[in-house]
Amino acid sequence: MSAISACRYCLFWILALPFYTCQGVPVICFYSKDCILPCSYNPGTDVVIHWQIGAKVVHSFYNGNDQLKQQEEQYKYRTSLFKDELQKGNASLLLRNLQIDDEQSYHCYVGTFEGSYDTYIELKVASPVTYVRIEANETENTEEIECRSSDIYPAPSVTWSYPTNESYKEFTTNSTDVNRLYSVVSKLTKEGMKNNTNVRNYSCKIKTWQSQWETMLTRQEQQIEEGQEWNVSCMLPNVGPQNCKLAWKTSNTNTVTATFEKCKQPSNTSEIPNNILLKDDHFHVPKVTETDNGTYTCSCTYGEVTKVCQIKLIVIPGEANNSTPLITVVIAVAVVVVVVLLAVVLYCRKKNKKNQSEHKNGAESYESTPLKSNSDDQKTNGQKSK
Repeated sequence: MSAISACRYCLFWILALPFYTCQGVPVICFYSKDCILPCSYNPGTDVVIHWQIGAKVVHSFYNGNDQLKQQEEQYKYRTSLFKDELQKGNASLLLRNLQIDDEQSYHCYVGTFEGSYDTYIELKVASPVTYVRIEANETENTEEIECRSSDIYPAPSVTWSYPTNESYKEFTTNSTDVNRLYSVVSKLTKEGMKNNTNVRNYSCKIKTWQSQWETMLTRQEQQIEEGQEWNVSCMLPNVGPQNCKLAWKTSNTNTVTATFEKCKQPSNTSEIPNNILLKDDHFHVPKVTETDNGTYTCSCTYGEVTKVCQIKLIVIPGEANNSTPLITVVIAVAVVVVVVLLAVVLYCRKKNKKNQSEHKNGAESYESTPLKSNSDDQKTNGQKSK
């Protein structure tokens, strides 16, 4: 290091801390991505560059090379200058794989033979909300709507919208992982769940100061008599662009998953049951059976909005099914009667056959006995008289 550079280096350390309190230029960069911290100066000779956080060295350059022996451990192998741009007055720092701990106030000092320059940067790290998943769970007595998201920074807030004529309780929890990223779970609960065929709309919005995502849920129950035709539409008002992709799925034994663009043929990602016909944005079931019971869900995502429609199908037994038990009983009784009659007939026939056999055997025995003649009787009587 030349004597002039050494003097400027020492002078920097003496003057840096008092000026470090200057208001910095805000820079927003995204978590796990690369970030450029800007710093410029008037081109000169014998350039010295120091990037620091207070007294911590982030990156240093002098004598025409990087000087990283004093660099903080968390920045090792993650920083670099644009060497080809130094003679153009560009001392910006490239910071790779941005972490939450990198959210700091940075000081860029540049000294040349012609003068010195200071730049202060307030780095803000952001991990935006990229989805909000919403689910509905219910029992006979309660209804619960849950929305969740994760990998967010800074801490998010949750805003709910739900039917004004219903009384819900809200409960929200935030937690952080080892990377200091936030996960959020928020629930709406209502006691006294009843079967409800009315359309109910819910909205869950999760946001930070620089990002947000909203998911809207439409719920309805439909009761269809078994054997009837059923058409179920994806009730998503104002779903946005025509190329919005809809995804269908169902919770019953008929696993249905399909995506398609409006006005185009659907692209199936799994086998669709034979009794379900997927058309444009709805299902057509020619003949509803008990196995079709379940919740049918379609969703559409565009921009920073997801819309979800849930239709719970309740299959009601038809009249033919209601008469089935009576018919079964009648048939069973008739079968029993027939069996009993057959048994009686067979018994009588067997008994009659037995009687006839005994009578025949008696007659044959009588006919086979020999009769005594009169001459034999006379001989017997003569012998007695002698």
